[in-house]
Amino acid sequence: MSKSDKKDKTENTDKDDSENDVDEPTDEPADDDENVEDTDVASNEAKSYTVTFSPQQITLGKKDEALLRLKNGKALDLLDADGKIIGTELSYDIELKNKNEVGGNSIYIYPSNFRLQLDNENIVQQDKYSTVSADAQSSNVSTGNRFRLPPGTKPVSLSLFFDETRATVNVRMVSKR
Repeated sequence: MSKSDKKDKTENTDKDDSENDVDEPTDEPADDDENVEDTDVASNEAKSYTVTFSPQQITLGKKDEALLRLKNGKALDLLDADGKIIGTELSYDIELKNKNEVGGNSIYIYPSNFRLQLDNENIVQQDKYSTVSADAQSSNVSTGNRFRLPPGTKPVSLSLFFDETRATVNVRMVSKR
């Protein structure tokens, strides 16, 4: 075979491969390393949860001027490299509606003051939070608020604070599977 014949054959092979990107099944046994890797990925999959708050909406403030709605609650088990659960990350959003009359004061909510009570009677503070503010008669949303729970614990209630007032909501975490 001449050099030009080899080159033509190589070009044709490359062309055929690019036109057919789908892997075709073969009768050859699968590589053992691939099977082990797939099994490890499946066993190391983090469990996810839906988180609900009851009531979903509460009023805070000396004049009941802050209407808070907790939404988009979710949680995910955190795993180490060996697949062992090292905790659970619970996240949620806060929607704030300022009920003050037009021309009234703005409202600022600091989720850093919120406390989550766990089923083992411990109380945890926010791991990450985003303050939220709203002018009179307007609304705003705070996303990415997060608690980190120790392994094997579940949330029971969440205490929220604003303007020397406090409200507590029940928290329920249910597996998505």
